[in-house]
Amino acid sequence: MFGFTGTVVGLRCKEGIALASDTRGTSYYLVVSKRVPKLFKLDDFIGAAIAGNSGDIQSFVSLLRAEANLYRLNQGRHITTKGLVQVASNLLFGRRAFPYIVAGIISGIDPEGPNLYFLDPVGGKIEEEKFASAGTGSTIAYGVLEQMYREDMSLEECAKLAAQSIKTAIERDAATGEKTVVAIIDKNGYRELSDEEIANLLR
Repeated sequence: MFGFTGTVVGLRCKEGIALASDTRGTSYYLVVSKRVPKLFKLDDFIGAAIAGNSGDIQSFVSLLRAEANLYRLNQGRHITTKGLVQVASNLLFGRRAFPYIVAGIISGIDPEGPNLYFLDPVGGKIEEEKFASAGTGSTIAYGVLEQMYREDMSLEECAKLAAQSIKTAIERDAATGEKTVVAIIDKNGYRELSDEEIANLLR
């Protein structure tokens, strides 16, 4: 578990997707960085929240962005969330002998609505109807999500719950820390919230 430091969460509702993460990077008992990105825009309407080894995350995200760009150039349209998740799953499965130390969530808005997928380090993918979490603080985050999630939540409420679950993980998991980062994906695309907006969510 030392490779999967930090916590990421994703929530799905009718209006879209909310993603959240912390920003701490650790190596065993050392905090090596307080500014590690774990939320990523992969395409205009697709985002990812990934916990794991920083180098592996960066390489994996770069490959997915390149695949999304190539698809758009070749096909003249954006790749679907399901399509990009399958690409990610194939990449991870192909590296299972020397795996990427990554686990997380890929989600997005497609013509049929929001989609949320959990990916494990060797390419297993699970479509989630409500929420997902990964990282060393995921068990703590799941406790908050299981208790507080409702079927009829608005996107703003989902963003607030995502932020609260990360805040709780920061309080209890030593490898999760520093700052809470939140992004939303809706009909207007992927957007990361400002520090002021996140502070308002956590009040």
